[in-house]
Amino acid sequence: AELKEHAALAWCCAGHAMTGSNEFFFTVPEGSDKGTVFRLTAPDQKVLQLPLPREALPGDQIFLEKKDGNWSFKHVLRPGATVKTPEMVDQDLHGPDVIKVRFETTKGPLILRLVPHWSPNGVRRLLEMVDDGFFKDVCIYRGIPKFLMQFGVVKDEKRKCGYDPIMDDPLCGVPYLEGMVGFAASGPNTRTQQLCLFLGAAPFLGKNSMETPLGRVCSESLSTLGKIFLPGDIPQCGGVGPDPMTLADLGNAYISKSFPKCDFITGASRAP
Repeated sequence: AELKEHAALAWCCAGHAMTGSNEFFFTVPEGSDKGTVFRLTAPDQKVLQLPLPREALPGDQIFLEKKDGNWSFKHVLRPGATVKTPEMVDQDLHGPDVIKVRFETTKGPLILRLVPHWSPNGVRRLLEMVDDGFFKDVCIYRGIPKFLMQFGVVKDEKRKCGYDPIMDDPLCGVPYLEGMVGFAASGPNTRTQQLCLFLGAAPFLGKNSMETPLGRVCSESLSTLGKIFLPGDIPQCGGVGPDPMTLADLGNAYISKSFPKCDFITGASRAP
């Protein structure tokens, strides 16, 4: 691996002194390629070595943050990615590259518009799952009013273990509005097969590259979205809804017995 010294750091925590700041970023220099390792001096003067993230390109900004005394990669930002207005989002949703997907649910169909240039890796993965027939009797096990609903946990080993984590997509300024679609993630480069549909604006999301939206539920499907039963949050987050770990172990029999009001995704296909 090529080790590059990167001395010119740009600080992103306005109002903080350099020493003791908990976040900083630097711009990937021209000529950086796969295998490059950067040697960085953090705000607390610690010397760090960071491999170039696979999704990063020259000119991108790489953000790091300090948690529990340790520095770690946070996200990649592509310059020029200012936050899009609702009008700009709508324009993207009706662009020439948009792909439509139809989810069948126990409350009716949901039509989604996917925007590949928002999240190339995410859209590719979702279409792979649709084409594979993954979305057959998949429980909507998490539902929080005015926030989100989540699904993608299955018992079937072939579906459960059939998808490796995908790389994050660089942020491109897409905000989380009502109806937005995104993958759940537990950290950088951990998106696999769990999807979230958002029931309201979530301005605190979309700031990490693992949170890049894929698309949006069509306006004509929002009424159906509003009919889906919301079982509450998961126990791991202090809720009383279904436990995803138990769902993965016992399957839909667990839902039928303990949460019979839950709705399901019964199928998915590409839509014209």
